[in-house]
Amino acid sequence: MPSNLFSKIAEFFNELRFSLADGLLFLGGPLDIIVALLDIAITALILYFILLLLRDSRAWQLLRGIILIVVFALAASALGLNTIGFMLNRTISILAIAIIVIFQPELRRTLEAVGRNRFSFVSSDSMAGGASVRQMIEAIVKSCEWMSETRTGALIIIERDTRLGELLIQENAVRIDANVTSALLRQIFYTGSPLHDGAVLIREGRISAARVHVPMSDNYHLRRDFGLRHRAAVGASEMGDAIAIVVSEERGSISLAVGGILHILSNGDALRSQLHRLLGAIPAEEDRSWFYRLRRALSLGKMEDTPGWEKEEILTSHDFRPEEVREAEDEDPDQDSQAVFGPSRKKKKEKRMRQTGSLLSKKQRMGLAVVAFFLACFIWLFVQVTVNPVTTRSFSVPLAHYGVDQAEAQGFGIQGFPVSSVQITLRGRQQVLNDISPGKLSAYIDVSQVNRAGPVQLPVKVDTQTLLYTKTELLIPATVTVNVFVLE
Repeated sequence: MPSNLFSKIAEFFNELRFSLADGLLFLGGPLDIIVALLDIAITALILYFILLLLRDSRAWQLLRGIILIVVFALAASALGLNTIGFMLNRTISILAIAIIVIFQPELRRTLEAVGRNRFSFVSSDSMAGGASVRQMIEAIVKSCEWMSETRTGALIIIERDTRLGELLIQENAVRIDANVTSALLRQIFYTGSPLHDGAVLIREGRISAARVHVPMSDNYHLRRDFGLRHRAAVGASEMGDAIAIVVSEERGSISLAVGGILHILSNGDALRSQLHRLLGAIPAEEDRSWFYRLRRALSLGKMEDTPGWEKEEILTSHDFRPEEVREAEDEDPDQDSQAVFGPSRKKKKEKRMRQTGSLLSKKQRMGLAVVAFFLACFIWLFVQVTVNPVTTRSFSVPLAHYGVDQAEAQGFGIQGFPVSSVQITLRGRQQVLNDISPGKLSAYIDVSQVNRAGPVQLPVKVDTQTLLYTKTELLIPATVTVNVFVLE
């Protein structure tokens, strides 16, 4: 239990104030400044993407609650409210464990989203535009159209970046490993087939398994007229970036679930258009050159809307994601009969934002970027103060004597030097002080300016190669008294 958490925070700010007052925080040459700026920039970028992922989850509300508790506890500690500070201090310790226990699904999806992001020019849809993908889409569309006409229930799951190996190790799952054909899909989901109960898993363009039982979504916002297949489709779409296609046995409708959103499609053409967009496949006559593919990779997989896709018909979309993610949507989920023909510019923008996994506006993203920058600066300052604090170190340095020949040229001699070494205490950053060896320090007195006989008090001067990075905290002795006599 961090019983003195807030006292440590107060000590940190006091140490930061002293460091800034001493001017020992941003010391270093041009290379050190460049490294510090690069460190802050990379940290801010990482924090920005973490905040961006948390913003689209329920963990964002918990994060805001923790910040409010911390601010209130700091205020209570400053006012001397020990009881409140003690209780809130223990509350933060409990919330740290609650983040892992309560929001484990959100943290898992966040890590999966990070793992799906590729930091290379190679897009995740390596087969995009290939004939195999187009053939697979046509087979799925034809089979779904047939099953829609015959009122045959079906559930097809297309695996993408997120691996769904846990579905293959089920006892009831039947391994197939066959090409995706319309006839095979119709045979699997035929009412009298032993493989009818369950889902078909498609991996890498091939049917990997059938009779797969998918964990159903535990979302309570699902409508009552949605059966088990629709609930399982939404649950499958919540398992990373999988695509779930469901055919209703009662109504014969074709639906598509992606990222927790269930789209009710009007016909097979709409399904074909959506699969082309989601799988990155383009018609053969529109196959582009390597320059087009490179541009697609640089755009992080965001496909541009083509005239053919603007005619897709989506009867309605049901968003079962958390409320803070859905608050940016302006669609009415009750208007089931509304058809979307030729989306407007605003709809296209929302579609592109949905493909990137976030519905945040530009203003909200800028706000998160500013918060990430200040957090990065705070963390960098915290590291400088705690990991590399301002401290002191003492050195024993021999005392040198300069200017003896000049003094003799002026007719003065020095009768011995009473001090052979001095004690120097330097103040600076711990890493800087650890790199200083006694050989890099020198202490001396200058007798060249002696102009009279008798006892003369001379100041001890210190020369260090890191003078800009340190300050002389203590010098013993600070002056040396020498006996000067006139030469005959």
